[in-house]
Amino acid sequence: MSDSSQPADPDLCPAEPLGPVLRRILRRTGLAHANDRQRVWAAWQDLLGPDAAHTHLEGLRKGTATFVVDSSALLSELSNFRRQALLEGLQARVPSPFVSNLKFRLEKRA
Repeated sequence: MSDSSQPADPDLCPAEPLGPVLRRILRRTGLAHANDRQRVWAAWQDLLGPDAAHTHLEGLRKGTATFVVDSSALLSELSNFRRQALLEGLQARVPSPFVSNLKFRLEKRA
């Protein structure tokens, strides 16, 4: 008589809820990170309006969103005058991943 607590095939794992399995797959493939970037970028475009065309999201790491800006005047405006409002706007629109800091870097486009 077989023990019903053991699977019939020893290579089979016990059933697991689909949610945790999907989260692991998304993390391993990088798709979860791509979705985070997409949500932050969409919120950034809403907040910045037409000026967003002069920026791009370079990275999203450990709560810091780094944006490249193609104009020194816009870089100064974003980092000195609008940083706090933009940060609060991102936090309100994108609760996860939580953005706790903004960095800006100048890179002139050719």
